[in-house]
Amino acid sequence: MTLKKGEKEGEKVEEMSHELSAEQEDESIKLRSSLDKLSSWENEMSQVDRDVEIYRIKSSQPMYTKRREILQQVPKFWYIILAENDEFADYISPEDLKYLEYINDIYVHYPIAEAKREQGDAAIAEAKREQGDAAIAEAKREQANALANYKDFEVTISFADCSFMQKQSITKKFRTIVGEDGEEHLKSEYVSVQWPKELAKFNPQLIKEKTKSSGSNMSAKEKKNYRIGMKSFFAWFAWTGEKPGKEFRHGEDLTQLIVEDIFINALKYYIVALSNESGEEEDEEEEEDSSEGEELDLSDIEEEERKRPLEDQNNENNKKKKVDPL
Repeated sequence: MTLKKGEKEGEKVEEMSHELSAEQEDESIKLRSSLDKLSSWENEMSQVDRDVEIYRIKSSQPMYTKRREILQQVPKFWYIILAENDEFADYISPEDLKYLEYINDIYVHYPIAEAKREQGDAAIAEAKREQGDAAIAEAKREQANALANYKDFEVTISFADCSFMQKQSITKKFRTIVGEDGEEHLKSEYVSVQWPKELAKFNPQLIKEKTKSSGSNMSAKEKKNYRIGMKSFFAWFAWTGEKPGKEFRHGEDLTQLIVEDIFINALKYYIVALSNESGEEEDEEEEEDSSEGEELDLSDIEEEERKRPLEDQNNENNKKKKVDPL
């Protein structure tokens, strides 16, 4: 039985369709394979970035420790930097400025700097020899946590003893988490700080404790003081990042400014501040010198002196004319 021309063409179209589908499926498989490889590459690259950052932290931390010791001998180092930093001033209240002078140390520490991969490997090996599967799993978990949390850090701020407040050194811990938006955010732990005596009435924590113990609501004045206190730099120590709108504003931004800019570029800011101060003094001296050496133009004065006798004579003549009888 012979096939008609139309039937033959239909079979050819069907065959071509099957071949095309097979080619598309093959291309799809290749694409999925390539995407899987890219995903693996991205994970590997993330590990490389992490290892590079950990290496940087471990290499730089001892240098910052060395700088910290040197700065103990430089008077008002941190005060000069903070007082000249306009961005820092935007995050604190004007009442805080006078107390910046007593900050004698700012230090950022990354715990990963002391953690060693070899120690983690040794702990795992020890667990394998003596402690069994549970201990091995725990040692691996601790090592993984240390690497996963390599961005965690601590900020230590110290105040010198003065009549306004007692000597104190406060260390505030921070951790990095990935939020629901897929972006990294900072979280912290509440830490207590001794407020200056003059600002004690603005301390939000004390105001809350007072109203809680009395069983009453905040008065209008207490609410006003509470709002003022929430803008103070001293309220930053209580910031956690867990209660938006109910704690120090811009806590994350201020932390990043301190850690990623002020602490790292401290020496640069100090030199700039000293240069600005020196330039202002030179400008004042130049103004004084120019005024002392300035020559007065006496030509106008001499001309006025020549005109004055003529004017006096004319005035005298006019008076005589007025008194003469007609």
